[in-house]
Amino acid sequence: MKKKISLLLAVLMIFSIVLTACGSDEPEEVKEPEENVEENEETEEAKSLEDIIESGKIVLGTDADYPPFEFHAMIDGRDEIAGLDIEIAKYIADELDVELEIKEMDFDKLLGGLSTGMLDMAIAGMNPAPDRKANFTDIYYEANLSVLVNNDSEGDITTVEDLNGKSIGVQMGTVQEEIAKDTIEDADVKSLSKNPEIIMNLKTKKIDCAIVETPVANSFAKANDDIMVVEDLIIDNESGGVAIAVKEGNDELTEKLNEILDEIKSKGLIEEWLIEADELSTKDI
Repeated sequence: MKKKISLLLAVLMIFSIVLTACGSDEPEEVKEPEENVEENEETEEAKSLEDIIESGKIVLGTDADYPPFEFHAMIDGRDEIAGLDIEIAKYIADELDVELEIKEMDFDKLLGGLSTGMLDMAIAGMNPAPDRKANFTDIYYEANLSVLVNNDSEGDITTVEDLNGKSIGVQMGTVQEEIAKDTIEDADVKSLSKNPEIIMNLKTKKIDCAIVETPVANSFAKANDDIMVVEDLIIDNESGGVAIAVKEGNDELTEKLNEILDEIKSKGLIEEWLIEADELSTKDI
């Protein structure tokens, strides 16, 4: 009899443990859907110019693998992000009398960072393409696109038509990617997140060529003896150059940035900073 009672008690205890476990799991599975979080973030308003000044900080988003616009360099023994765009951002922060905070991320994530309010501005050699959902400042540097090839392929590509059917490396989310996919016949487009990946693929002959903005192409060619820029082959990016992006609809900040850019250009600082960045980048790529 005692054995039967003990057995019954054991069964009841096991049953109660199972029920308790089931009950404790249920609340942990109740989570706010990610879709709702994204919607809330997307509707967050951008910081106004006044908000930025009051906070004492402006947040820059960039992708630091695009010399001479932005790249990593050893400065006074420290790894820092340098380049033309960084000098522009520093000047803007000084004019607004605020601290500059730099957030590094993949190029194709920058516009999302603006839309969620994570970033106040994106300066990353970005072309103001019409399909990009952002406010853009005036153009601060005009640049077309060049083609990089491995030295062993010299002479294989001399015209735009020679790109047809070739494997072409481009950075994901760029105008270069759109041009390669939309205008070059039978192109095998390799879209990669980082420019150093593109260069490595070119050096190891996994791709036939790469389409890159001309100043960037020149920087990589100077730093790598086994790749070269195809002479006299320029591709018009049809965007007019590069500009600063801010959240769509943030007109007040856009206007202020245009004022500061006009001052920078009138002082001839773009050319000065570009030369300095080009010299530094060829040492540190």
